[in-house]
Parts: sequence; structure tokens; C-alpha cells
Amino acid sequence: MQTALLIALLPLVLACGDVGRSNPYDPSGENVIDLRAQLVGTWSREAVEQNQIYIFKEDGRAELRDYSAPDGGTVDRNGTFPQTLVYSFSGTYMLVGDLLRITFTDVQINDPGGTLPLLRDKVVNIRIANNELIMEETDGDRTYVRL
Repeated sequence: MQTALLIALLPLVLACGDVGRSNPYDPSGENVIDLRAQLVGTWSREAVEQNQIYIFKEDGRAELRDYSAPDGGTVDRNGTFPQTLVYSFSGTYMLVGDLLRITFTDVQINDPGGTLPLLRDKVVNIRIANNELIMEETDGDRTYVRL
């Protein structure tokens, strides 16, 4: 009976593949990657539609600088208003697994007469591969590179 059961279960065990603990998020594995530790730092995206810098600090604070050119030209991150419009958001972040929640608590703008946007939490799944941070947005993935 036990032999028959073992023979019946053996193909199922072998079908499971590698039983080694190589998953980087497996706390029982040897090569555990702490996604939060990898997230800490400065990340940049220089796309036409979104020219941004995210800064994630070890103490849980987060900053976002969102750059744009009001005239539709090239964005100069070192430029001043009116050539470059900059929104500077600050707040905190929390990471649970690969789910990142950023709670913005303050925003500033370099346009003296500009209107401040509403502050909203941002909740996205993230992946970090090499020096790229990928945020899985509802309208597509956004890739940022580590500075």
C-alpha cells in the first residue's frame, strides 16, 4: 500500500520542479532580496509625457519631482519657471511585498500663480531589476533608472 502511494505521488513531486529555495522573496532561502532596501535611493524617468524623479529614503519618507515644459519644448530640469514647471511632492511610503503605497502630504510649485494639484495616494505594484524600477500603472508600466 505504501509503495503504491509512493509510486503515485512521485510524479507529482517531480512535476513541482526545483525544490530548492531560490525565490528571492522566500524568507527561508539563502539569497533573500530585501525589496525595500533596493527601493531606497533616487530614481529617474525622462520621458516626454513624464519627466520625474522619485526619492525613497530609508526612514520611510518619499519625494517626487515632476518636471514639464509649459511651452511643449524640451524639459530642462535645471531650468526655472516659465521654461520649466516643477511640482515637488513630499510624503511617506510603505512597501508590503511588492505593493508600494506613497502618501503625499505636501506639494509645492515653482509657478508663483500656479494652482496646486490635489494630493492623492499612489498605490502600485513594483519590480526592481538591475538598476530599473518598474511601476505597474493602470495605463502601462513606467520604468525609472537609478541615479
